[in-house]
Amino acid sequence: MKIAQILPQMNFGGVERGVYDLVCYFKGSKYNNIVVSSGGRLADELKKAGITHYKLPVYKKSLLSAIYVPRLRNIINKEKIDIVHARSRVPAWISFFATRASNTHFVTTCHGIYRSGAWSEVMGWGKMVICPSRAVARHMREKFGVPEEKIIIIERWVDLNKFRFTSYDFKKSSNNIVAIGRISSSKGYEYLIEAFRKVVRLNPYLKLKIIGSPDKFKMDYFNHLKTLVTRFALHYNVQFAGYQPDIENILKDARMLVAPSVIEESFGRVIIEAFACGVPVLATKVGGFREIIENGKDGLLIEPRDAQAITDGILKILNDTAFAQSLTVNAKIKVDDTYTIDKALKRTAQIYEKTIALTRILVIKLSSLGDLILSLPSFKALRERFPDGKISVLTSKKYAPLLYGCPYVDEVITLDDDYKKFKTILRISKDLRRKSFDYIIDLQNSRVSHIMSFLSFPRHSFGYSLRLGKLLTRKIPYLRSDDPLTSQERLLKLLGITFAEKKLVFWPQKPSAELNLPEGHLIGINVSASARWVSKNWPTNNISTLIELINKNFPSYKIVLFGDESSRERAARIESMLYPKPINLAGKLTLRDLPQAVSKLKAFVTPDTATLHLAQSLKVPTIALFGPTDPSRHTIPAKNLYIVHKKLVCSSCYDPECKLREKNLCMEKIVPQEVFAIIKEIIAKASLL
Repeated sequence: MKIAQILPQMNFGGVERGVYDLVCYFKGSKYNNIVVSSGGRLADELKKAGITHYKLPVYKKSLLSAIYVPRLRNIINKEKIDIVHARSRVPAWISFFATRASNTHFVTTCHGIYRSGAWSEVMGWGKMVICPSRAVARHMREKFGVPEEKIIIIERWVDLNKFRFTSYDFKKSSNNIVAIGRISSSKGYEYLIEAFRKVVRLNPYLKLKIIGSPDKFKMDYFNHLKTLVTRFALHYNVQFAGYQPDIENILKDARMLVAPSVIEESFGRVIIEAFACGVPVLATKVGGFREIIENGKDGLLIEPRDAQAITDGILKILNDTAFAQSLTVNAKIKVDDTYTIDKALKRTAQIYEKTIALTRILVIKLSSLGDLILSLPSFKALRERFPDGKISVLTSKKYAPLLYGCPYVDEVITLDDDYKKFKTILRISKDLRRKSFDYIIDLQNSRVSHIMSFLSFPRHSFGYSLRLGKLLTRKIPYLRSDDPLTSQERLLKLLGITFAEKKLVFWPQKPSAELNLPEGHLIGINVSASARWVSKNWPTNNISTLIELINKNFPSYKIVLFGDESSRERAARIESMLYPKPINLAGKLTLRDLPQAVSKLKAFVTPDTATLHLAQSLKVPTIALFGPTDPSRHTIPAKNLYIVHKKLVCSSCYDPECKLREKNLCMEKIVPQEVFAIIKEIIAKASLL
């Protein structure tokens, strides 16, 4: 496995030192790492350690940084990278697009608590999003909508070979109090300097060393701190030591570490380094600091922006040697238990393995219900090909209940009826991006679904080439001559999948307490297609005549009327013509209960509509009545499917309303006696079993 660690620079900051530790730790193992950065002081150390480093200016916050996407892609291809691990926002943007339409996975580590906004969104797009603390994880969930399943908490570590423990007995004679971190207003150094003015009144020989460099583009804050030092006459006591590479030696000679941050810190690497060295820690109650320090046991926590609290905390540690000693002992125990490099990087290796092993797949099938049922064999084939993958389906909210309990699907993502609005498309695509799909399979084949597939930015998207199919990374021609499963199989072959057998599928139905159907022999009749497709409906007189034939010849069989909400009136009219009356379920069944009801039937008569495919999937003998549509395009041949189709000059017109003077002639031509003959055949076969 080969991983590319990409970050802005390789200097001696916490992120850079962490990457350096990681690549050296994994050197010679199966997790071979390279580093991509704009260079820095640690780049030479990488070279000495035998680690490949590519210099690429991936630090400039500018749209022009997009020009480095092809260059990074070239590095990925040359080095045959399996995972790109981005650790900052500019590198993340470049990495994300460099890994699209490729076999390379994208992972992020959120080293900061980022401001909400589009610029930071990319840090939540990693297939796995590693967070150094619960505070960061919570922030990524709440502010960026990152799914819980993607978030991995791996605390930072300390190299115990470098940061060695020294008993506090040897430190109590030191006069050095240190604060370590870049000079930024977020670090709260003004409160520390104000507090130190009071401390030195009682301890005039103490020195405060502030280790870190100011941002050269933001010198106002640094100048403000120097003004405070002058105003408080602390030139002897306060030293701005600038950048220092040897933090372990600074801590070795320190009596105390103070971390006065005023923002929600993501972690606090320097705190655990102080723990490892036996240095007492005073820190503010912000972000990850609160997770590291147990107040009064292994460190002291105070409220931010409170100079007096800093003063009191420093004096408490200085004046109570036994207390300070207990803090350092407990802190060292915590480091040994929680923050070792072995523990953190073995966990990181597990995440790399999971990243490669896990495949997230989205299938888009927005409409219609019948087409969704016809897609179930594809869901099943995907589950067989990716048994440990996560398979999601994007569909209309009204069809979602059909998939509840489906063993082939892990997640159903639903859309309201306004999903075609451009604003809604953008919102949906944003939500899908956060889920980091490896593959999107667009079975819908519409302009809207193609746009959603594109804007969701999966690694690969598959679909048909017509309409906006050019937005997909891989596409095939759409052939109108294909039956539904042949068409789907041609698409799935792009993933190396073929159907073992071309047949419709469903799963065993559990009894529903809400469904109250009598036991015995039941024959179902769907009284209409949909409100839109009037031309598909079999005449009510034909339906009532068929029912009379069944009642006369097979009195032990009961008739059940099916239909959607729009068919209630039609079903009631049929019911009123008959005695004994059929069981009328038209418009009364939920989509969740419909499969259970259909599964109880001995035979089912239906026009070309969704329940045709449902009954066939449930292995119910199904008599399909076709008129304005072509059965060869909308059915899957099977032993339990009986097609009745009268071919006329106007057959397969695909007009929802018949335009002829003699309305629905193609359906009128299907006589009840012909359908009844098939029912007799089905009953005869059943009696022989």
